[in-house]
Amino acid sequence: MNRFQKINNIAGLAVFAIAGIVYWLTMEPTLSFWDCGEFLAAAYKLQVGHQPGAPLFLMIGKLFSLLAIGDTGKIAYFINFSSVLFSAATVMFLYWTITLLAVKLYKKEKSTMDMLTVIATGLIGALAFTFSDTFWFSAVEAEVYSLSMLFTAVVFWAILKWESKGDDRWLILIAFVIGLSIGVHLLSLLAIPAVVLVYYFKKTAKTTTFGIIKALAAAGLIWVAVQFVIIQYFVLFAAKLDLFFVNTLGFGFGYGAMAFIVLLAAGIAYAIHYSIKHKKYNLNLGMICLTFVLLGFSSYFLIIIRADAKTSLNLTNPDNAFSLYNYLGRTNYGETPLLYGQTFDANQVSAKDTYTKYRKGKEKYEVSGKGLKIEYDKNLLFPRTYSDKPPHINFYRQWLNLAEGETPTFAQNLKFFTSYQMGFMYWRYFFWNFVGRQNDNQGQGNYSDGNWISGFKALDGARLGSQKHLPPSITGNEGYNRFYGLPLILGLAGLIFLYRRNRNDSLVVMSLFLFTGLAIIVYLNQDPLQVRERDYAYVGSFYAFAIFIGFGVFAIREWLSRFNAPKLSLITACLVGLLAAPVIMGAQGWNDHDRSGKTIALEWAKNYLNSCAPNAILFVTADNDTFPLWYAQEVEGIRTDIRVVNIQYLSDDAYINQMKVKLNQSAPLPISMANEKYVNGVRDYMHYFDYGFKDSVELKDLLAVMTSDEQADKLPLNDGTYENFLPTKKFMMTVDAAQVLKTGTVDAKDRDRIAPKMEWNYGKNVMFKYDLALIDILANNNWERPVYFESNVSEDTYIGLDKYLYLEGYALRLLPFKTDPAADKQEIMDKTNNDAMYDHMMKFDLKGFKTAKYIDPESRRVAQGTWQITNTLSANLTQDGKLSQARDILVKGLREIPLKNSSIGDTINRFQTIQNLYAVNEVKSANALAVETLDFLDQELSYIASLEQGRYVSYERDIQLGMYVLANLDRVAAGYQQKELSKKINEKFKELQVKFG
Repeated sequence: MNRFQKINNIAGLAVFAIAGIVYWLTMEPTLSFWDCGEFLAAAYKLQVGHQPGAPLFLMIGKLFSLLAIGDTGKIAYFINFSSVLFSAATVMFLYWTITLLAVKLYKKEKSTMDMLTVIATGLIGALAFTFSDTFWFSAVEAEVYSLSMLFTAVVFWAILKWESKGDDRWLILIAFVIGLSIGVHLLSLLAIPAVVLVYYFKKTAKTTTFGIIKALAAAGLIWVAVQFVIIQYFVLFAAKLDLFFVNTLGFGFGYGAMAFIVLLAAGIAYAIHYSIKHKKYNLNLGMICLTFVLLGFSSYFLIIIRADAKTSLNLTNPDNAFSLYNYLGRTNYGETPLLYGQTFDANQVSAKDTYTKYRKGKEKYEVSGKGLKIEYDKNLLFPRTYSDKPPHINFYRQWLNLAEGETPTFAQNLKFFTSYQMGFMYWRYFFWNFVGRQNDNQGQGNYSDGNWISGFKALDGARLGSQKHLPPSITGNEGYNRFYGLPLILGLAGLIFLYRRNRNDSLVVMSLFLFTGLAIIVYLNQDPLQVRERDYAYVGSFYAFAIFIGFGVFAIREWLSRFNAPKLSLITACLVGLLAAPVIMGAQGWNDHDRSGKTIALEWAKNYLNSCAPNAILFVTADNDTFPLWYAQEVEGIRTDIRVVNIQYLSDDAYINQMKVKLNQSAPLPISMANEKYVNGVRDYMHYFDYGFKDSVELKDLLAVMTSDEQADKLPLNDGTYENFLPTKKFMMTVDAAQVLKTGTVDAKDRDRIAPKMEWNYGKNVMFKYDLALIDILANNNWERPVYFESNVSEDTYIGLDKYLYLEGYALRLLPFKTDPAADKQEIMDKTNNDAMYDHMMKFDLKGFKTAKYIDPESRRVAQGTWQITNTLSANLTQDGKLSQARDILVKGLREIPLKNSSIGDTINRFQTIQNLYAVNEVKSANALAVETLDFLDQELSYIASLEQGRYVSYERDIQLGMYVLANLDRVAAGYQQKELSKKINEKFKELQVKFG
């Protein structure tokens, strides 16, 4: 090993150590929001998570969980730490990738200055990626993206090693790594075009534009072969053969799939034997590579094995070849048009059967339905404005300035693609990483949230409005990161330099950049109003750009060498490169990536579960609100007496089956339907048909009709078949007061509040399977188990039960209390079961808000939600004359929950807190908070008023909210005789009123 190689290896390890320390210091010590809770729970017990699964990630996570040595509270820590190691290793391979490319710019004999330049290039490029916003975010939590990025980095590094060594075993390693990566995430597949280009440039004496196009076409075929043929169609072929073996030959389930595996292995073995015998080198290499791809892909045996074991988490139950095929194909997520499809205002004109769906029966596969291809009356090439969800339609119209009833033209469709999908959903993220970021709020196209900024006020002001006298919602946000575009400039300089010095390598890196970035935009065809920022999907392209940042050092050194000595040029280039990228990115980004001390997600999950009475049933909907609860129960064993039921998953028969068996300390749910009543393809949905009922129908009677197989209980269809239907929207449950009291659902002191029956209206025209299962549980529970619903979700979640739901903390409890017209109109989040809620909330664990170095947007959502229910409970306790308890709950909030205003919307909570503080005679605290809120609104609204009036539309809601809060602050202060404060607020209100006209 020569001297340079030794230094290069040591430098790579040093980069690993630096990145590892950075990520370890900023790592979240426990559960994070979003998918992390599910991954942690699934890894700990090797369970089956959401489609398309990540079996290799789960197996590796399980290994790291063993480091906790039985301490369940440390399991999340060690699995998070695995992401730290994977991310640090990614940075290390990036360093070695850059130096492999850089060393090619010199002859074999390199001077000391040349070696130092190569190492500096690698260090600055790798460290820039270390501190890049998107990669840093995923590096400190239990998510698949750090390991996926490591596989991508190894693939790209390995092809460069192949290029320098000329040994085809590197290609076999690449095939194996790609196969392994399938069990984590499919990102590394997008490195295939770069791999093929390197192969083409190495093997071709004279490259041409047409040759490059052919190479990229070949790369596309390889990608299709892996993405569809290997990952999906191999499984489909196994399923079809299994169907033949089971339904035709009478074998048991799985024999046909095993036969396919044996035949496939025999075919590959024969091909390898044939290639050796006849000296077909390329065939031999291809078959060996295929073998190693399949070997890596074999991690998916974990999914089918654990699904067959019926683990606690077993989403869609992929325990046979057909269900595994659907699992890998993400069929639960629906289809998105790509090259040709409908516009958002298109109407369905026909539906054609395209294939037969099968489900696993008791002894044979059964037909569960037909795959339908819907045809529409309005279609476009390259459809980008296709979603017919009402919020999406409104967004399309606003974004493209479409009139009501106007259909987007092809040009407008392309405009949406370039301006929103590419501009807003990719380049905005790219600029976050290398130019600067306005704040960490999720952006949906307005001027004040989630935009990129440079830090140059004139440049940013032209896009976003004046940057003078910025309000605290921007300057006080930890995500207010200004890089002044220096990393971008350095990267562009490196790109130009590399293109001039080595055109082929620049094209290889650019292909990696494009295929892991903009190509994903084309393929995903995202609809608007995403539930979270999606920058993590494009981290591969940011990795590629970090290579160009590294070569920026080369560019600076080359330019300076015209004026200075080589040594001084290198030192200057290194200092400029460090300051322009890693230093400024790390310094600006540290505070909004430092998750040390943050335990908010775990505490939120504990508090949610502890908002419920013993042995409760808790209905939830959103994944982000379900996964932390799963983690708390499955990993740390918290409140396992509660059955957490995700309503959306109740559309799957396997999930309903899980609900019918005991789980931990939770008894089976009272579901009366037999399995054949709800298997996939049966009663997936039932349309409403008015059967003429004038009165409400008892829930059990309604359930009996909808699950009946008698022809008399079904509607005839035009094709001569019959189907179940929803005969009424007027539901009723008769209440047995004695049973309600016996089970402790209602305290004896509230006996007179018990209603003889509960009546409500179902608000939808279709009853889906998940609502049918929910109704079954309600009808047969007989108040044996407390029933709760998740709060702050869409109204249709509650199937019309809103007036019978009462807050007892974070969750809403179903209680059979009498209602009146006034109560029916009351907002669902304004009703509380005071005594139970007070007991629960006084025990809430909220210490994470104090220990966290950074309160991220999801944690701020939790804080504001906690303040909302604190204010509601305090107001209701005050109304009931329980001032001492009302004061207790407010004091706990003031002591433990953040009061910082992050946006004008937050001041609604502040006003309610101020009003409640006055009501319990905490005047000093109320005045202090009122002054603080006034100052915040003054700065926010004064900034908005300083903008051009043309921008007011984007801030219309903020203006209305802010002025509403000021007006009500004035009213409350005056009402409690705070004359000086009232005068100050009133003057500011009038001043702003003049500004806004």
